[in-house]
Amino acid sequence: MKRPFLSLSVLFFLVACQADTDLPSLVLNPTEVSLVFPENNSICTEGSVLSDTESEVTFEWSKAVTGDSYLVRLTDLSTGTTENIQSDALQMPIVLKRGNPYSWRVVTMMNASGNSAESETGSFYNAGPGVDSYVPFPATILSPEMAETFPANTSSVNLSWTGADLDNDILNYDVYFGTVSPPNLFLENYVENRLEDISVQSGNTYYWRILTRDTQGNASKTVIFTFEVE
Repeated sequence: MKRPFLSLSVLFFLVACQADTDLPSLVLNPTEVSLVFPENNSICTEGSVLSDTESEVTFEWSKAVTGDSYLVRLTDLSTGTTENIQSDALQMPIVLKRGNPYSWRVVTMMNASGNSAESETGSFYNAGPGVDSYVPFPATILSPEMAETFPANTSSVNLSWTGADLDNDILNYDVYFGTVSPPNLFLENYVENRLEDISVQSGNTYYWRILTRDTQGNASKTVIFTFEVE
């Protein structure tokens, strides 16, 4: 009696199918995009003027290598409020206040996994009528990060930030720091962007913000940042 004969191709097919059933499904992580327009630290003069107070600007970004959709996170730097705008395309027209500073970033979404990837943040001024000088952008906080937690044996921390101004005329900074919110003035007319060895105690939550001042008398404040010492 002859035994049944299986060709090599059939055997390969069966092994491959068995291997597929043993492997977990492949889930790709989304990739971050690059911001194209408006450009970082620039005056946005393009767009459609809708009124004396508003204009429409088309935001653009690069295509993610992997990802299903995008979320534009737009922050009004004069108020600190953030708006989330969903998009399936690589550009999105958005109505903005004229003569107002904004920051933005794009989040790449992956529906199957729920994972996301954020781009870097860009800042710009939306052009407006009769602007002779520009308010500095609110300082970018570097450390401590928002809601960062330090171990209980921490006795001091360093505060650091960066400033930007379209007129390149930043004069100095005021540092607000303490255990109450809003924090009180801690250091005035400071010309550096780093404070070292600030004393802290275990069990406290600390609040801080930076005011940036330019030579024209314009000023801007960051939102209040917090960190905790266990």
